Amino acid sequence: MAKNKTKQEKVNLDEIIGKNIRTERQARNLSRDELAEMLDLTTSHMGLIERGERGATAVTLSKLTRVLQLPVDNFFMPSPMLALREERDTTRSIAQKKINSLISKLSESELNFVIHVIQGISKTGISKEAAE
Repeated sequence: MAKNKTKQEKVNLDEIIGKNIRTERQARNLSRDELAEMLDLTTSHMGLIERGERGATAVTLSKLTRVLQLPVDNFFMPSPMLALREERDTTRSIAQKKINSLISKLSESELNFVIHVIQGISKTGISKEAAE
């Protein structure tokens, strides 16, 4: 009985890892062929991993962390947690684009002032309520 449970847990983990790899690959607009080449895998093997039909080896996971620049634990997160992280990253990306747009219109002296303010905030911290 315990052996069947362990096997099912492995299958579930392989599926989670595969879905997360696919999600990260698609978020970077990489084709399966491109990612497979970066990892020294065949495209068909990459497909098996993404579908959870074959487990990713430790070596493959190590390469993925370098290629996709992610901590290895990101591949083990169940999809709802991954979705929350993606939502947070999207919100942060939108905010950064707004800031970049505003900064691009500043003079050098205004830009230096903004840098000074940001440095002050990062040293002292700012409460979430004050930011809103």
